[in-house]
This record gives sequence, C-alpha cells and structure tokens, in this order.
Amino acid sequence: MVRLIYQLSELDSSFVSQAGGKGASLGELMRAQAPVPPGFVVTSSAFRTYFSSEQIQRPVLETIQALKAGQIDLSLAHQRIKSCIEAVELPVELCEAVQKAADQLAVPRVSVRSSATCEDSATSAWAGQLETFLNVSPAEIIEKIRSCWLSLFSESALSYGGHHGFSTGEISVAVVVQQMVGSEISGIGFSVHPVTQEPGIQLIEACLGQGEAIVSGRITPDQFIVERGSHRILESITGNQKEALWIREGTSKPVWQKLDGRGSQPKITLQQVAEYSNLLHRLQTHYGHPIDTEWAIQDGNFQVLQARPITTLAAEYDKKLIDDSQGWQFTVRRPFFLLAASILPYWLDAKHADNTLGGHLNEALLIQDETGLMNLFYPHASSEAFFERIGDLFQNNREQLIRILRYGLAIYAQAPPVIEQGLSGFENFTELEDLFADIAQHTTVFPAWVLIYIEAHQIDDPEVRSLAEQIRSHSLYPVIERNILQPLAFQTAEQLGFTEPDRSCELILWSELKAGTVTCELLESRYEAIREGKRFIFQVINGQETFHLVSQTGYLLTRLAKQRKLQACTDSNELTGQVAWPGIFQGRARVVLSLDALGQTISPDEILVSIQSNPALMPLLQQCGAIVTDDGGIACHAAILARELKKPTLIGTREATLRIQTGDLIEIDTYAQVVRILEKQQS
Repeated sequence: MVRLIYQLSELDSSFVSQAGGKGASLGELMRAQAPVPPGFVVTSSAFRTYFSSEQIQRPVLETIQALKAGQIDLSLAHQRIKSCIEAVELPVELCEAVQKAADQLAVPRVSVRSSATCEDSATSAWAGQLETFLNVSPAEIIEKIRSCWLSLFSESALSYGGHHGFSTGEISVAVVVQQMVGSEISGIGFSVHPVTQEPGIQLIEACLGQGEAIVSGRITPDQFIVERGSHRILESITGNQKEALWIREGTSKPVWQKLDGRGSQPKITLQQVAEYSNLLHRLQTHYGHPIDTEWAIQDGNFQVLQARPITTLAAEYDKKLIDDSQGWQFTVRRPFFLLAASILPYWLDAKHADNTLGGHLNEALLIQDETGLMNLFYPHASSEAFFERIGDLFQNNREQLIRILRYGLAIYAQAPPVIEQGLSGFENFTELEDLFADIAQHTTVFPAWVLIYIEAHQIDDPEVRSLAEQIRSHSLYPVIERNILQPLAFQTAEQLGFTEPDRSCELILWSELKAGTVTCELLESRYEAIREGKRFIFQVINGQETFHLVSQTGYLLTRLAKQRKLQACTDSNELTGQVAWPGIFQGRARVVLSLDALGQTISPDEILVSIQSNPALMPLLQQCGAIVTDDGGIACHAAILARELKKPTLIGTREATLRIQTGDLIEIDTYAQVVRILEKQQS
C-alpha cells in the first residue's frame, strides 16, 4: 500500500526518495535534537500516484520530450503542463490523509514547502526553484500541495533540471507541512565558509523578517565570520537593511515593507551568534559533512528550518595542500605552464639571489587558477628584504644601483644569441638554471622592485627610473620557453613514448627533468588529470617541493587573500563586491533589470549584470560568462547558483546596474574583489 503521509519525527536522511531532500533533512535534524517546528510530509509516492494517471502522465512526458527536442520553448511547456494538472482533482484518499495529519498537528497556520527528491543533495541545491507558501490555513493545504507539485514544471525549474541532467519526468516532489514560524529575525548558517572553504570557519548571516529576504539577494544582511569550535567572531559587518519581508494576515506570501532605523542596527546579539555557532558545530558533527542551514528566531528562540549539504566544496577543501605559515604575499599572475613555473623558486634561491637582492627566495607558492594562469606568491619577509635592499642602495650606494641596472640592460644584448642556440648551447641543467636565474633577477625582479620603491617613496631620479623602465619593457621569457623549455619537455616525452608530447610542458616539473625521474606513466596520469580540469599547486619551502593536481584552486586564492566580506573601493571605474565564485572574466555587460528571462538573451562572452539573480533568470545564468549583482549575500540565490555553475561572480556591489550599461566592456576580478569598467559603450 502506498504511504501518503509521514510525520517529521519518523524520518531521517535515508528517506529522501519518499520525503525529498528537505523533508528527510528536517527529520534528520530532529534526530540531531535540533529545534525544528513540528509537521508532516506528503510523500513523493502521493505525487507519483497522482501523475501516473493517464490524464496527466502521457501529456506531461510528451511535453517534456518536445521541450528537449527544441520543438517548444520553456514558456509553452510550462503552460501545457499547468493546464493539464489543473484539470485533474487530487485523489480523495490523499485529501483525507492530509486533513487527518493537519488535525493532529493542530496549529492555526502552517508553511507548505516543496521537497524534491533531487533537492538539497550534495550535487545540486535547487535553490529557489520550487514553491514555498507561508501562513497557510489548514483549509488551504490541499490547494498549496498541488501548487508545490506544479512548481516542478515552472520555466526556471525546467531549465535548471535540464542543466543538471534531470529529466523532469524522472524526479518527484514531496511536500513538507510545518507549524508556521512567524520570524522576527531570520538567517542562514554555513558550517564551512562556502567561498574560502576554510574548514574551521563558519559563516552566519541575519536579517529582520523572513529569511527569503537574504536568499532573494534583495538586501545585504548582517554577516559574521566565526571560528568553529571556539565560536569566536573573527569578522563582522552590519548590513543596512532598508526593507524586510513580513507575513501579513490572510496572505501566503510575505510582503516587503520599508524599515526605519532598525535596519541599520545589529539584528542579533553576539551571544546569539555564539549560540548558533555552537549549534552549527554540533549539527556538522552529527551529519558528518559541512552543511548549509536556514534558521529563524521566534520569541527569542532559534528554530532550524532547513539543513542541506554545501553543494560546491572542492573534493580537497579540508586537505592541507599548502603550508600557509610563511605569510604568503601575492606577486604576479602570468601565463606560465607548469615546467616554466616550477623553475621560478630556483631562479631566486640562496645560491643566486643574495648578492643582488639582499635576500633570497627559498620559499615560493604557485597556484594555477581556472583560466590556466599561474599566481605566484612569495613570503612577506622576502618582499620586505628586497624593499629594504633597494632603499639601502638608493641611500648609501647609488653607483652600485646603477651598475646592477646597467648589467640587467646588457643581458638583452648578451643572452639572446645563447638562447637562440637552444639546447645545443648548454652542457647541462646547471648552466641553464644559472642563466635563467641571472635573467630573472636582473631583468625582472630587481628593476621591478626599483620602480615599486620609486613610486612608494616619490623619488625623483630620472636616470634610475629610465634604466629600470628600459629593462622592464623587454622580456626574454617567451624566447626561453620557445627555444629551450618546450623542446626539452617535448624531447623527453617523445623519448618516453608519451602520446601527447606537445602537452608535456604542462605536466613536468623542473626538478623531475634534472633528476631524470619523468616516466611515461607519470605523464599519462597527469595528462588525464588536466583533461578532467584539474589545476596545479606547487610549493617550495627550504628546498622541499610539494605538488598537487586538484579539482579547484580558486577558493585557495580567495582564502589567501582573506576575501570573506565586502571591501572598500575608491577607484571611480571600479565597484567592489563579495565573492560568490572565484575567477576573472572580461566581456561586454548585459544589464537585466527584470526578474525573469522572458524575452531576454545573452551570449557566453557577456557578463550578466542584474539587481538580483532571481532563479527565474536561470536560462541567462547558464549562458553568460560571469555574474555581477547589486544586492545579495553569500546565501542568496545568485551566490548558490554561481557556485554550482562555477562562474566568476561578485554580488552585493550595490550600484552595478546604475553605473554599468549594456555594451560596456567590463572585467570581473574576484581576486581583487572588483568589477572594472574598462570602456563605456558609445551612446
């Protein structure tokens, strides 16, 4: 016999197929002794029974197939399915079972929420795609259940399901009915920061009124960065909330209302932050994995409304991939392949760099980002030593400073003929390494630091500036790569019988070439990894190398920059925002002010600029190259969907749609936490 109703107290996380992601999670929360409003679930079996009728199943599946084949658009598909469902009454036995469960619950108002069987999983959140109704009277529950079922076939849900590979006919929807919580204050809590992915850092956000205000992206909430375990608040900002969502008598949807000065005040106390941090810590321990929660406060007490896996963490998020005890300082971002990148620490090590730079770089960290470029970090102490050395030369030995610069300029006359000979011009790897180091410190590092010092101290020395600028206007790296490194890697790979020797520069470390430890098996395994989209992390500390190929690196770059919250911005051609997904992307802006995609188009080389990225914009979110929004916090729909789609996204810029016009050339750079307006569209 088909089970139509479960009490939440009967469920746990194993009931996803019957109660959906949300229902199963609420049952599991009860098992974890979290404060959860009581309620029941109308099962997915009830949904399937209803849809198995000949009047519904055949026309719905035919419509889905027509949509997949491109014969109809999302709008027409939704309308056909809607008409079909509204024409068929719900079974009497279901109505009776729901009435009995509602009588047992015995509360004046409930919330009615969709709970898809694929929702709130470890791979997809379905954020905002399915319907929720609040402040529903017991007499209205049946009507709202059918509306929840129908929301599986909304335009945005059909689009989202297609992106995730779901055929909508293959999933089903349970419905959660719970005692209504009239939220005075609401919020979210991530047990692991979803952007920097720091295992020991929690993110808690809070707002006045209903929590939908946060996920909609329409407000900027209060935000707290909390240390897991100790519950110590590391960073916080108070959002200037100008409006809130409140439940009004007789409505099943919350209503926006302007706020007075309350919106600029802290929404919860520090004691409440610590209380919820402790609850988050306990819940993650219970679940055994990081979770994303929704909560509300009523009569001074927390109620947990939802918990689900954080869907976007890297497979390696909690592994110690780098040693961050050095105090890494970002230096440059360059298009270096792995072989060239792995030489860098040895160009400026103790063997080569002491005399010229006044310090050496026996430590370096290199991280490849999602664009394939290498991000180079050196320790703060090394950078400070270089700066001090340049200052000492300016003040006490300017003649030596001039000599070093002239030596660097002379390299451009002496080195090219040697490099042009290729591998035949060198007897061994040591000769190669010595030449590279000479070029690196005298044509790149030293003159660069001279120019940095001149700018920082406003030094008026035309001769020194001119010499440094002449040196920096050239580069021997492309010639070195083309004439030496690429042939060396190709030759090695070809001799080993590797099938793709042209790709070998992306797969080999300099130290492996020197030691002769490169094998065909090593090349094949690394090649397979980069074909899967993996990126490299290479670190050298005191001559000891560590190397990883990992699924994500953007979160590490964001973590190193400590980009957990909004930053101030002073450049008139830049807007600052909060990172929802890391990356760099340049393209023309497409400003979309409406809350749905109807009649809108966008291309993959364009950046979507919107007030808030409502789930109804899903077709545009899927197509665009990057996303910028005016409003929102880390838990808004735009942020969640951006993390699933893995598109560079800055949210909460406050004024992107005011300052950017369609056609403007802009660049989103999450590592600098800015959107740059590079070129205004000519009107």
